[in-house]
Amino acid sequence: MKFTKKLLYPLLISSSILSGCTFIEKYESLFDFENIKTTVTQQETVYIYCEEGDIQEYIDQGWKIIESETEEVPCTWKTERARPGCKLEDKGCSISVPDKLGSQVKYILEKETTILKDQPIEVVE
Repeated sequence: MKFTKKLLYPLLISSSILSGCTFIEKYESLFDFENIKTTVTQQETVYIYCEEGDIQEYIDQGWKIIESETEEVPCTWKTERARPGCKLEDKGCSISVPDKLGSQVKYILEKETTILKDQPIEVVE
């Protein structure tokens, strides 16, 4: 009986090690982590002031407009007297007031990007 225990334990250990290795080799192709793709959603906020510039450049790059807000803002400023009778050259006599008003459009854009496992992720703060 003692002889069979001494022979049986090494035999069981070696058979389990050998069968485990063949199991891993057999199913190794199922666990292919090289081609894992991750989808990342990016968001960006873009402002267009006084009709200068456009959003078309972003749309061409695949960005989608999620939300937009329009607000009236001053486009140009002019200098006026702070009170009647003072000279504009004097300190504290001139003030800046809006000259022409226009609109500011705030766009919130979103874009989905697919990233492979080894591709670095670009983080913009």
